[in-house]
Amino acid sequence: MIRRYKFHALTVLLLVPAASCIGSTGGDLVEIDAYAAGPTTLVKGQPYRFTNDRGFDVTLDAAKIHIGALYLNQSVPTSVASDTSCFLAGIYVAELTSGRDVDVLDPTLQPFPTTGFATTERARTAEVWLSGGDVETRSDPTIIVSVRGTAVSGTESYPFEAAITISDNRVVTPPDPALPGAKPICKQRIVSPISVDITPSERGSLVVRVDPAGWFGNVDFSELEQVGDNPSRYRFRDDGTDQPSRALYAGIRANAGVYALSWEDSSGG
Repeated sequence: MIRRYKFHALTVLLLVPAASCIGSTGGDLVEIDAYAAGPTTLVKGQPYRFTNDRGFDVTLDAAKIHIGALYLNQSVPTSVASDTSCFLAGIYVAELTSGRDVDVLDPTLQPFPTTGFATTERARTAEVWLSGGDVETRSDPTIIVSVRGTAVSGTESYPFEAAITISDNRVVTPPDPALPGAKPICKQRIVSPISVDITPSERGSLVVRVDPAGWFGNVDFSELEQVGDNPSRYRFRDDGTDQPSRALYAGIRANAGVYALSWEDSSGG
């Protein structure tokens, strides 16, 4: 069966285990496993090298992300970055609500701690939730992204590190004081809509691969804050007050080029 609950005046599907066919959507309800990993082109234990859009040669030695939840939707709704509810219009056909830290320099599948649920209906968009608990709680100390590496441009080298949170530091002041809830923090934590073409089934698993190169596409490493000079060290700020930190945060929340979700047959893994 499928139960309907109201969130912010929108109907969202809460998927619960049941043995019978789901009459409201025409699909069966299935329990699903889910995994996360880095790009398939990487080798576990080896650094990730790429050149960003500003011409910096980047080497990542460590990179992790905390994914709090995954959702699949039948519809292609408006992005939650605009002035909409945090819960998108349409029909949610899959959910995984147990989070985990993911080593995105490791291409091997890293399992989420619990199973999720899905209907056997085609999904057109996905959401990646970047939170350590309640997505609507203002304060969340969870480190969403931690990364360490080096960027090089000509003869200049920038050994860097970052620890990024999405908490009070990301709260957006509403443009109209009469509408204090117009810019809720959950909009900062939900990456959507991510284009997918997935039809869950009884065989297989939901897989999300995260390419950290997409985090750094527009980063100007020469503007990083220097925090040490023996040896030289640079750090991304966790408040978005300089170009590198704003660009990294935008990359982490990009709905294209970073997060790829797919359905992989169980016989292949």
